[in-house]
Amino acid sequence: MAADKSVLESLAFLYLTFSHSTDGEVSGDEMKALAAKLREWAPSVELGELGELLKSTVARYKGAADKLGEARTITGSLEGALDKEQLGKVLADLEELAAADGEVIEAEKTFIADTRKAFGL
Repeated sequence: MAADKSVLESLAFLYLTFSHSTDGEVSGDEMKALAAKLREWAPSVELGELGELLKSTVARYKGAADKLGEARTITGSLEGALDKEQLGKVLADLEELAAADGEVIEAEKTFIADTRKAFGL
């Protein structure tokens, strides 16, 4: 399942927003899980390139005035760019990211439910 660069950038922002906005922090385990999820979407991308993508995503996230609003916009763009199976994978990725720190909290469940609804799944 290879994603193009714009989809990969969108996924990186969505996953980072999810990981940070739901509990206010991103643990090392969550960041490793996030990178692994992106790698699944683009297995041919070099690790250095993936690292640069994550750095630029973190900078973009830090600079975003409305992080959740931008994530909602990205969710809408992904809904138009990916098929149902791929959208299901995004949801599965979010569920795995939620569990990466050993605890799935209500805010994470709500974010996933809202994303599922936005995807029409």
